[in-house]
Amino acid sequence: MFASLPMYLVTLLAATSTVTNAAAVSPVFTGLGTRYGDGCTEENCWQDGACSFVGYDLPPGIDGSTCVSDEIWNKGANCGGCIQVTYKSKTIKVMVTNRTGGDKNHLDMTPATWNKLTNNMKGGGVDGIKWKWIECPLRSAPLQVHMHGGASKYWFAATIENMTHRVKAVQVSSDSGKTWKSCYLKDPNMWMLDGTLPSDSAWVRVTSVNNKHVIVKNVALKSGVVTKATANF
Repeated sequence: MFASLPMYLVTLLAATSTVTNAAAVSPVFTGLGTRYGDGCTEENCWQDGACSFVGYDLPPGIDGSTCVSDEIWNKGANCGGCIQVTYKSKTIKVMVTNRTGGDKNHLDMTPATWNKLTNNMKGGGVDGIKWKWIECPLRSAPLQVHMHGGASKYWFAATIENMTHRVKAVQVSSDSGKTWKSCYLKDPNMWMLDGTLPSDSAWVRVTSVNNKHVIVKNVALKSGVVTKATANF
């Protein structure tokens, strides 16, 4: 897990990718909205946290961030997904960056996000917020594969970041896409592959919850390295 590791320099590498598209529809949920982390800035509330985001800033076009309930946590599968949340007449777009308690419809927001949604309400919670899953407004930005601290060809462990939709599956190919090995998701938001890969780079195929695919070629299997795709879902 990133939180237990010393800080390191993140290297950005360019990669080629291909994408296949599909569509999805989300229902609207109604529940409790709360805030957490009084005094912390936006990224400081969740850096090194439950989604394993380290050195990752909230992208432009996203208004803030939120925790989702343990009931829908699923080892971090919803991390990086975007939510449209409404309270009274205010609607904002937020990204899932952490986890919280409560029932499945509960959202627990950072102070900055809470203030945007509620116009600086002083109370700690309100009932009746409405929210739904949406596409993150990141069409002009590629998704990226962030290898965990200590990762290598001997230990594949990665978090997918900056994607337009939540991730459902990750696969790895060591033969330029001829064959694929399926990864498994381990808490907190770490896609893992057992065994040793033959070289220090591989292709990674990422599948979204609405069955879109991006293939990221030449992913560097090195500790802390971020390899950017050339596309998003």
